[in-house]
Amino acid sequence: MADAAPALEVPPFSVVATGYQFVEGPRVAADGTLWFSDLLAGGYHRIAPDGTASAFATGRQWIGGAVLVEDGTLVVSGRGGLARLDPATGRLTPLPLATGDPFELCANDLEAAPDGGIIGGTIDFASIMETHQPPRPGTLFHRAPDGRLTILRQDVFASNGLGFSPCGRWLYHSETSRGVWRYPLGADGLPDCRPGQAHLLAAMEDSDGLVVDAEGAIWVAGWASASLRRLLPDGREDRCLSLPAFPHLVSLAFGGPDLNALYVSTGGNEAAPGLGGVVKIRVEVPGLRDRRAQVPA
Repeated sequence: MADAAPALEVPPFSVVATGYQFVEGPRVAADGTLWFSDLLAGGYHRIAPDGTASAFATGRQWIGGAVLVEDGTLVVSGRGGLARLDPATGRLTPLPLATGDPFELCANDLEAAPDGGIIGGTIDFASIMETHQPPRPGTLFHRAPDGRLTILRQDVFASNGLGFSPCGRWLYHSETSRGVWRYPLGADGLPDCRPGQAHLLAAMEDSDGLVVDAEGAIWVAGWASASLRRLLPDGREDRCLSLPAFPHLVSLAFGGPDLNALYVSTGGNEAAPGLGGVVKIRVEVPGLRDRRAQVPA
């Protein structure tokens, strides 16, 4: 007999940021600084621990993800690929690649890899947002610290959230329209995405951002269903949360002194504009601290 679906929960939450259009790419630094993008309006935004809000790279389109860098800068995705953002100067610098270029589409969610590089994916936002044509397949890629590029998959419908297991054996990957994949990591720390190695852990048509907690469970945002699902490492659904005040739940990050705060980015739509922002939910199992990428100057 199949396991019964968990009861739907509506948890208490606090609003951290509001008034944006469609928020993506949240990151929370160790000092409590919150970063996030507005996918539709542009730019990457910061809310300092004292509540001061700042906006950077306001002309950059479609930032879907970011990683923190060891030197205090960030790498953001968006139209045209990857770029380095220096918060001290506000300067945005395209990040060069030593080999190859998969970014004729648009870079989306990113995650720092065990080797200090960046794992990320591409998505055809130009077709979705501008020409309204069926999107072309995207890629899953790895950029090494020296700029070398490896294409890991070439048939990704829409690449979204990424997260590594705490045991160091797996990469989880949200492919919107299909669900959450699990790839084994090789001796080089890179995922093996070949048929027979890649495993669709959980089918979920609207899977978007994801994070992994200290027990190895995967929290996944369902952007259309406005749901948050906690999947156990074997793919079984453990919890399902809903925030009825928001039409879309988009992307996730852990933060707080004990990493027990789950930050959820939200999106508005034509029927409910201005509901993009970030809310915070207290969870029992802490998350994992974000790795920092290595990006030589």
